[in-house]
Amino acid sequence: MVMGKLIKWGVLSILLVAIIIKLSLYLSVRSIMNDARDRLAPIVDISYGGITSSFDGRVGLEDVSIRIPAAGDKLQIAHAELKFNGLSELLRFKERLAERKVPEQLAVSIKGLSVDVFGPLAQAFYQPPAQTDIYSALSDVACGDVKHIGANELLDMGYRTLETDGEFSYLFEPSAQKLTFHLDSDTREMGAMQVSLSLANMSDNPADIRNNPPRIKRLSVELSDNEYQRKVQTYCAAKMGLTPEAYRKVAIAKVDQSLRHQRVALNQSLLDAYARYLADPQSLRVELEPTEGMVWDGLQFFEAKDALSMMRPTVIVNQSLVKDVGFEWVDPVALKVAAADKAALANVVSTEPVLVSSGFVHVDALPDYIGRRMRFITYDGMYYQGVLTRVANQKAYLTVQGGNGTAQMSLRLRKIDKVRVEQ
Repeated sequence: MVMGKLIKWGVLSILLVAIIIKLSLYLSVRSIMNDARDRLAPIVDISYGGITSSFDGRVGLEDVSIRIPAAGDKLQIAHAELKFNGLSELLRFKERLAERKVPEQLAVSIKGLSVDVFGPLAQAFYQPPAQTDIYSALSDVACGDVKHIGANELLDMGYRTLETDGEFSYLFEPSAQKLTFHLDSDTREMGAMQVSLSLANMSDNPADIRNNPPRIKRLSVELSDNEYQRKVQTYCAAKMGLTPEAYRKVAIAKVDQSLRHQRVALNQSLLDAYARYLADPQSLRVELEPTEGMVWDGLQFFEAKDALSMMRPTVIVNQSLVKDVGFEWVDPVALKVAAADKAALANVVSTEPVLVSSGFVHVDALPDYIGRRMRFITYDGMYYQGVLTRVANQKAYLTVQGGNGTAQMSLRLRKIDKVRVEQ
């Protein structure tokens, strides 16, 4: 009888402790969320339907809505969860935040993150890049008059809402001065992506990072089951009136051209591997294991073979290793001149050019209008007006009228959007 009572009271005590811990977790998370909501109130409006928690170090929010007044749009999240390394780390989370410290291990899991394709956020995200670089060059597409896939093209391809499940995690090892990041995401009807990043020489004091920054030890990016790539190929092939096979050749040529404009010419082995990926976009994995002391901003000053030996890349397409990975540096200006010369030779005609007395003309026709009064409109919206004196060195030279008389100036041809002949 006494033993039964002890067991009964023991079970009740355990349940009471569990209820207290649950209540503590609920109050702690609610307090953290209220503080975050108050601090972010000028920028975003956060609301949620409920709080979930478990004794293994997990706590989450359900039915999260993040409204961004400045953008006029919102994000919906079905379930967001923080995963800690045990219950003790979770219970100390708020105190660590107050001390401006982060746990040595943390994971953030998001289920059902959704955004409308026709909303301002998606349209801003899929805007063409303001400046082109080697990363934006990879997003260039051959699609008729479309150079970049934007929100309108996504709508044409049948996308209405982008829904993503993802998890971001990190692990900091102070004794080894190592920090590891990992990101997994899966967007419905688009594909999955995995990114891993390992940093060495990582100090636990943020003040030391600026003077002694960490170095990238390993970086890997993998795209899996790329349904988005399949839809883009189908959409653009139909837009250009090409068969799938013919379009893939055009797409490969477009990527090659875009990268060459950024001084990078992939070797034939990589172009062939990319062709195999476009034909069946199951998996594309790129890994880098940079050598110690490599400076990312200075790679362009090394020979291509030396840059490769420092980056130590590995490319795997559909689980097959790509052999002979290589590239060469090229001069994009020389490529443009060669293309212009080739086009000029292909379009040589015996007739004299037809000149207009007024109206808009093509930039290539400027040499025929030397001595005429012209109006120039640049891509950044600036207007210039004057007498065209000569065209040389990829520049247009003109005489402009000022308050103190005339002055000479020049405009780079690649910056000129429109040219009009003035009467």
